Amino acid sequence: MKTTILRAIAALSLAAAAVMAPTAANAYVDPAVVIATPPVIPAGGQTVFTTNRPALQGDEDVLISVSGVNANGIALASVVQTNTTLRSKAINGSLRVPVTVPQNASGRYDFTFTGARSGTVLHGSVTVTGTPSSPAKGGLAVTGFDAGATTGVWIAGAGLVVAGGAVVVGAAIRRRRRSARS
Repeated sequence: MKTTILRAIAALSLAAAAVMAPTAANAYVDPAVVIATPPVIPAGGQTVFTTNRPALQGDEDVLISVSGVNANGIALASVVQTNTTLRSKAINGSLRVPVTVPQNASGRYDFTFTGARSGTVLHGSVTVTGTPSSPAKGGLAVTGFDAGATTGVWIAGAGLVVAGGAVVVGAAIRRRRRSARS
C-alpha cells in the first residue's frame, strides 16, 4: 500500500514537472528579426521592413503574404498588388521592403516573408493608427500564457516537484534503515 502511494506521488510529481517544462513552440526562433521602421504608421503611411542580419540567400526572390483589414490594398514600391502576389528581392541575403498601407487601413498587419529558394520564413508586423503607440514586436506573435498571471500555477508546480523529491528521498532513507536492520 505504501509503495503504491509513493509511486503515485512520484508519478504526479513527474507529471507536474513535465507540464512546467517549456514546450517546443517556445523553442522556435526566427533566423533573423524583421524590423518595421517606423513600427506604427497612419493610414496611407509607409514603413520599411528590414532584417537585423542576412537570413536569405544572396539576391533571392521573397514571397510576401500579409493579413489585416483591407490587406489587398497593401502596396510595395508604390505599385498596388494583392496580398497573394506580393514579391520582393533580398539584397545580399538581407530584407529591405518598403510597404505603403491603404488609406482605409487600420489595426495590426502581420507579414510573412518567405525566401523562394531557401524556404526561410521571417515574420514582422506593423500597426496602423492615427497616432503612434508602442512599437510592434518583430519575430513570432505573442502566444501562450502571461507569466505574471500564472505565478500561482508555477509555485504550485514547483511545490509538487519538491514534494515528490522529498517522498523519493524519504523512501530511500526508509529502505536503507530497513536493510540495515536486517
